Amino acid sequence: MPNAKPEVSFVIRTKNEGKFIGKVLNLLQRQTYKDFEIIIVDSGSTDRTLEIIKKFKIKLIKIKQNDFTYGYAINIGIKNALGKYICIISGHSLPISDTWLADGVDVMQDKNIAGISGYWTDFILGYYSRFLGRLVFMLPYFKFRTDYDVYLTNTNSLIKKEFWEKYHFDEKLEGSEDYDWAKEMTSKGYNILKYRPFSVFHSHFMVGKPGYFASIPMWRKQIIEIDKKIRS
Repeated sequence: MPNAKPEVSFVIRTKNEGKFIGKVLNLLQRQTYKDFEIIIVDSGSTDRTLEIIKKFKIKLIKIKQNDFTYGYAINIGIKNALGKYICIISGHSLPISDTWLADGVDVMQDKNIAGISGYWTDFILGYYSRFLGRLVFMLPYFKFRTDYDVYLTNTNSLIKKEFWEKYHFDEKLEGSEDYDWAKEMTSKGYNILKYRPFSVFHSHFMVGKPGYFASIPMWRKQIIEIDKKIRS
């Protein structure tokens, strides 16, 4: 049972995530680390999403579809969060283990880390068997712990609320609000860490959304504009 003021607040953005949101929430409930609350920010679901999430202990925030941007949805969720740490996860991202959150929180004890992300893979087998799916993370590309970098991803991220209070996610960006936030943090001398145990299975194919490669042109355009920002 979560405490009155939990240490971690999940913020999950949803719109028609009925296919997997129940599984995501079940896997969060199975985490060995229990001191958390779950906030769902829904931007106009018309499928079974809202029906499914009623079965779980969550805070629901509804926003208008026309008001949605990735940054806005995250920010309004965090404004209503009680936790010291904010865990942002997609409505169709599946944590690779039941110690996933505990592993992430443990790393966040480093005072100079503003946030962490794990890797993600669209290896579909992970949606059916996490045990077999985790084998892909044994590949050399998925290092146990990499150097610090700026590639935070809100597919699965864990950030400190005190750092977010210094700089909110940019609500004007069409995407890459996570990259922008990480750039701001590193410009201030803080670190962003990529940490393999905090990884997820994440597949756009499984939910009928544009795939990774289809999104690359938009991401590249966003990153070019973000890199032009003058930061104090």
